[in-house]
Amino acid sequence: MTVDLNAHDDAPTVAYQLTGSGAFDPDDDLGRCPVCAAPVYSDDHYCELCGHPLEGPDPAHGDADHSEVDLGELAGVCDRGVRHTTNEDAMGLAVVYGTLIAVVCDGVSTTPGSGQASAAAAATAMAVLADAVRAHGPGRPVHLDTRPPRGASAADDMLDILEPAYSGYDEPRTAPRAIVGGFSPEDAEAALHAAVDAAQATIAQLSAVEGRMAPSCTFAAAIVTPPTPDGPGMVTVGWVGDSRVYLLGPRWCERLTSDDTWAAEAARAGLIPANEAETHRRAHTLTRWLGGDVEDVAPHTEIFPIEMPATVLVCSDGLWNYASRPDVMASLVNQLPPHCTAIDVARHLVDFAIDAGGHDNITVVAARVDH
Repeated sequence: MTVDLNAHDDAPTVAYQLTGSGAFDPDDDLGRCPVCAAPVYSDDHYCELCGHPLEGPDPAHGDADHSEVDLGELAGVCDRGVRHTTNEDAMGLAVVYGTLIAVVCDGVSTTPGSGQASAAAAATAMAVLADAVRAHGPGRPVHLDTRPPRGASAADDMLDILEPAYSGYDEPRTAPRAIVGGFSPEDAEAALHAAVDAAQATIAQLSAVEGRMAPSCTFAAAIVTPPTPDGPGMVTVGWVGDSRVYLLGPRWCERLTSDDTWAAEAARAGLIPANEAETHRRAHTLTRWLGGDVEDVAPHTEIFPIEMPATVLVCSDGLWNYASRPDVMASLVNQLPPHCTAIDVARHLVDFAIDAGGHDNITVVAARVDH
């Protein structure tokens, strides 16, 4: 992966390895598959890992003002918004061995060059996370036995009636599968720390080359791992700053991250009322970020089970400024048909933020987890 250190702040902000459009390193002719981020050469016709045709339509398209990546169950939209003249948000997406990787970085507009920093950080982090999943291998899929265990009572059957399985599918489902071995949530936590360290090192390089005030950005990532025989699918999140991750399930919704801002920390400490954390004059004053002028960038990390079907959202504050509460975010997603795709969700939420005022850059990455 290469990063153009001479790029301008208004360069395209999709932190993604595009094939066929200048993404290959001219020195070693090596680039990244636009789906799984595996190393590929310019004369390859297919990615050897995931089989994606490298000469066909690219899943990423757009420009500095509006860009999209559509990987099916994982998709993202990055938009300049209405009020800003440049887009300082960036995103990175990859699907590796069934593991979904989503990264969002939001450049801090008060520091010059932050659009470039967020793009470099998102690209670097996404590549490190994809390489970590690939290093663990695909694991071994096994079929789960969904028959009730011997001796199951009528009460167990009654639970199935009271809480029926999701029925929003037209075709019969195949027997559910789980993964033995491969990339675990604990592996994901370790990879997130490595990804943030690498992103921080990349931004520090940018600062040194430009010889100016250190550019900076926030960081939020979600890694969705498949179910195992011992438990459900999991989402591992990591963040620095105030970009967020939401988990929207069939019977509940939750924000998985807590903001690194002065007001949010004051509210958690009981210094200001909790309901003022997002309206206080220092609501967007960051206490932690990625950039050349900070030393401790260790991300917060958490692991959560996923009750399927579910939607995982990774977004910048350009969206959540208008829909902070998880139930409001869920209601927006529920405006769409049950069978809508991840790109439908991302586009819908970006459109909502623009209609609400679009005062900031807006980035939304959505993962639809339904099996």
